Amino acid sequence: MSPGLAFHYLAPVTSPDERADNKARDAAIKQVDAALKSGRIVQADHDMRVDQLRGAQTMQDIDLQLRDLQMPDPAAPPTIAPVPPTPTGQATPSGAQDTSGQQWPLVNYGPGSGGSTVSTLGATSGKGGKAIGGIIAAIVLVAVIVPIAGAVIAFVSARNSFPDFGSVGPSDDTTYLPGQTPGDNGVNVHTVDGYNDLVDAVRDESNATYVYDAVIYPRYAVVEIPTGTNNRYEYFYWNGEELQLEDMKGTTDDAQVDLSLLDPQLMIDCLNTVRGRSDNPNSWYVVYDNTFGEGAQMSCYASNGFGESTYLVEGLDGTVIYDSDATVQPEPPSPSG
Repeated sequence: MSPGLAFHYLAPVTSPDERADNKARDAAIKQVDAALKSGRIVQADHDMRVDQLRGAQTMQDIDLQLRDLQMPDPAAPPTIAPVPPTPTGQATPSGAQDTSGQQWPLVNYGPGSGGSTVSTLGATSGKGGKAIGGIIAAIVLVAVIVPIAGAVIAFVSARNSFPDFGSVGPSDDTTYLPGQTPGDNGVNVHTVDGYNDLVDAVRDESNATYVYDAVIYPRYAVVEIPTGTNNRYEYFYWNGEELQLEDMKGTTDDAQVDLSLLDPQLMIDCLNTVRGRSDNPNSWYVVYDNTFGEGAQMSCYASNGFGESTYLVEGLDGTVIYDSDATVQPEPPSPSG
């Protein structure tokens, strides 16, 4: 994950009891807030994550909410060279009146320059001044309203030529259960066909099926695809029909995982297990990665509206590595060879 994050992340999954404190929870919530503001997650996803983070007991609980939100350090703002002020009353090289002492830029409405308009207004007085002022005000009003009215008329005239954005992408917003076949206009990435469509899209994009991280929701997925240079990656958003490049990128020390090696049926079974032991679950997803350097694994997560959550971490063969509900954790698998 990105090295510039401000708080400590979860230790390897073999040490799952590291307790979360308020500082870690607050830092995590700020990261989720930032993801919402940047458009990477929707409001419902944000609210669900914040609810879970507020009740997080361990660093592993926090990690599950943030794995797909790791962000690179923000770039420093560009340095703008200061412009030396021009002495008051002195003309600038262009001959325009100096405005260095003004808080806001001078906007000239109507005919003539800013200097002549101010002079005319200052010279008016009495009834004649009021009449001239009224004429100028009318000119200003017309100059402002006419362009706006023209823009509105042009917009209304052209609206029938706009593309029908409502027809783009899946129009069925039903959240289907793991393994449930979606309707004709629906999406369910938690099916064999839905997952294979994601794998095919990544292969078409990168000529490979390797990612650093994949977070798979029922209706969409977010994947970190390597760029091929050092440990760089780019974020892509899969909506069930199209893989879209997001305006997010970074570097990571995590090992890559092969999407084609994850059995989608094992993913479905894992999700059904955690959903089955959650009371009225309203959220479920899978994280597929090798964050801890112990081999590719999937974390299946489910929660409900009461902030109650449960999850399983399994290997690619379905072996349970960690169970959030178990009093005694399973023995780690023996190293091969």
